[in-house]
Parts: sequence; structure tokens; C-alpha cells
Amino acid sequence: MAHWKNQLDLFFDESEKDESEKIKTSFEKFLSEEAIPAFEELSKKLKEHGRQINIRKSVSAAVMTVSDGNTEDIMYRLQDRRLPYKALPYAEVRMRERGGLKLVTIEAMVRTGSDYQTEDLTKDDVIQSVLQHYMSRIKLT
Repeated sequence: MAHWKNQLDLFFDESEKDESEKIKTSFEKFLSEEAIPAFEELSKKLKEHGRQINIRKSVSAAVMTVSDGNTEDIMYRLQDRRLPYKALPYAEVRMRERGGLKLVTIEAMVRTGSDYQTEDLTKDDVIQSVLQHYMSRIKLT
């Protein structure tokens, strides 16, 4: 009698594992094919304006840090947020508050709304998100 119970448990375990693997693979693909190329493209243009850029990628995040000399302008990190029926990348954005003395961190979605999948996000979506935060919060001296 316990045999069918084991079969049912294995069925659900495999189903959950498959969905988790799909989400993981989708996010990793997004980081490699959209996020990192977006960071690299932004990096080229920001360097023309005297900024130093550091880009890092792991299996769970991609990070771009922009500095002006020894002062960090912004740190923009893309991570994966699990929602009830899907996962979407979100940004953790760290920047200096207006006085420039204290670092503030906020969270934001890459695109407004939630009517999209990770696969729908493009390099341009990432660029627009970074620029929105950078240009609206960084005060040039």
C-alpha cells in the first residue's frame, strides 16, 4: 500500500524540481544574455564621462557599480524574486542620499507591472532601469 504513496511523492517532487530548474535556467540565461550585455554597453558610455565601472556576475546575481573617483555613484544588483506562480528579476539599488554622506538601498522591479516573464525582459529594459535610477538620484557636482 505504501508503494503508491511513494510514487505520488516522487511525482510531485519531480514536478516541483522541474519548475524550479526552469526558473533557475531562465534567470541565468537572462543574466548572461540581457543583463551583462546591458551593463557592458552602459559601461562604455559611462567611462566616456569619467566614471569607473565594476561588473560582476554569479549564478544568482549580476552587479554593476559606478564610481566617480573614490565615491560610489550607484550599485545596481539584479537578483531573482520568487512570486507565487513565477520568478522575476528585481533590482537592489544602492546610492548616496542627497547630502552624499549616507548610502541608501531600495528595491525596484526592472519593468513596471507584473504582466511579463523573465524571458520578456530585454537589454534595453535593463539599461532603462539603471538609467532611471542613476539619472533621477545622482546629483552631479
